[in-house]
Amino acid sequence: MDGGWALILSAAVTAVGGILVTLISLFRRESRTDHDIVLSNLRIMNQGIGRVETKIDKVDSRLTNHLISHAIEGLDNERRVNKNRTEGNTEIS
Repeated sequence: MDGGWALILSAAVTAVGGILVTLISLFRRESRTDHDIVLSNLRIMNQGIGRVETKIDKVDSRLTNHLISHAIEGLDNERRVNKNRTEGNTEIS
């Protein structure tokens, strides 16, 4: 191979390499943008989960207090709640 062909071949390899590098860098930018969008959505979901857990804790404590009040005071229809928290006609001892 003479010098002219070597120069053409090296220019072609450089051009193909430059095109590949450009495409890869564009893909990386797009991927980074996608990751940023996903990360922001995950942060929003995490905040929502925290609020749901707080609400569940509040409902749990309200329900526990409600069941305890029924166990102490009895139900409206004069039925009582047994020790195992099931309804029955027997009173709590």
